[in-house]
Amino acid sequence: MKDSPFFYSQEIAQVHIDRWSKGGVVLAGDAAYCASPYSGMGISGGLVGAHVLAGEINRSPGDLPTALAAYERVLRPFVDEIQGEVNPRILRVGMPLSKHAIAAFRNATALACFLHIPDLVARMSKEDSGGDWQLPLHEAA
Repeated sequence: MKDSPFFYSQEIAQVHIDRWSKGGVVLAGDAAYCASPYSGMGISGGLVGAHVLAGEINRSPGDLPTALAAYERVLRPFVDEIQGEVNPRILRVGMPLSKHAIAAFRNATALACFLHIPDLVARMSKEDSGGDWQLPLHEAA
C-alpha cells in the first residue's frame, strides 16, 4: 500500500448529533445516523430511516414540524442501537500500518477462513441483534 501510487486512505470518524432536521432541511442515512463502522448497518440504517421519514411525512402531510419531530422520536432508539460505541483499538486491528503487520493480518484472516471460524461465529451469534425496536408499519396514502 505504501508503495502504490493509486492507494488512498482516510481516517474513520463517527459523528453523533442531537437533531436530524432544522426547518425544512432533513438529514438521513449516514449524514444523520452514522452507524458504527463495524456494525454493517449503514445501508440498512439509511433504508429504515427513509421508510420512517416518508411514513411520518405521509402521516402529517400538512404539518412538517410534527412529521419531523415524530421521525426523530420514532427512529432515535434504532439509531442509538446501530451507532454503538466505536473503540479505536478494535478498528486499529483491522488497519495495520507496517508491511509485517499487514502480512500478519492477511495470514490470520486466511487461517480463520480456512478453519471456518466466521461460520462458527455466525452460528453462535443471535440472529435477532436489532434489539426490541420494531419497524413501524405505515398505511398507504
